[in-house]
Amino acid sequence: MITITKNQYKEALLADGVLKERSIELLTTLYDAPSCRATAGQIAQMFGYPDFPPVNALIGKLGKRIASHLGIELRDRRSNSPGWWKIVATGEPTNEGFAWSLREELFDALVELGLLVDRENQPFPETVEATGLMEGAIRKVSVNAYERNQTARRLCVGHHGAVCKVCEFDFKRVYGAIGEGFIHVHHIVDLCQIGEGYQVDPINDLVPVCPNCHAMLHTRRPAMLVCELREILRATTSQRR
Repeated sequence: MITITKNQYKEALLADGVLKERSIELLTTLYDAPSCRATAGQIAQMFGYPDFPPVNALIGKLGKRIASHLGIELRDRRSNSPGWWKIVATGEPTNEGFAWSLREELFDALVELGLLVDRENQPFPETVEATGLMEGAIRKVSVNAYERNQTARRLCVGHHGAVCKVCEFDFKRVYGAIGEGFIHVHHIVDLCQIGEGYQVDPINDLVPVCPNCHAMLHTRRPAMLVCELREILRATTSQRR
């Protein structure tokens, strides 16, 4: 089992020679992915590579440089490759291919160091095409660190379920296996009300919502209350009947 603290990651990321060309782009791409998870094939497509082996090499070499700086050794596998990617991410096979999930401590280190690329056109944009009164509009939803924190997200979804609290949309029921566990989480407390010492409560501060409802909640500042949007949805639904 690999255990690397946030501060260890910060130390390694700031060391000379650890972050090479495309390292930040790779980490930002994983950060921007839904649930901070993406396959090598998906990343390869975004990077313009014809296939995924170059991406495997990128994440493996980055993991090896971080491990080398921290003096971490991994046991060789049967293929004689120690799997250096495990320093950067966890992974599991999916229907779309082997998927990497950015390690939570590395995620926190990247955020605190401000190393992530701020891109206007995200490869995994938190944008949805709005419907109804906002027909044709594109509205960007800024997802804060509390919503991206994988532990907080897991606790939120584990408690509330992966079903939208506004419209009750269930991705798994509609799309099958590919929709299992897919949902946004919305931070109820407005960021301007949060102090430096604030600690998120995943059960009471976060709520699962679908991307469309997430966008609608953010049509107002501070964001609309979930119960308000639910009432608007019920009213417009009844009018259409």
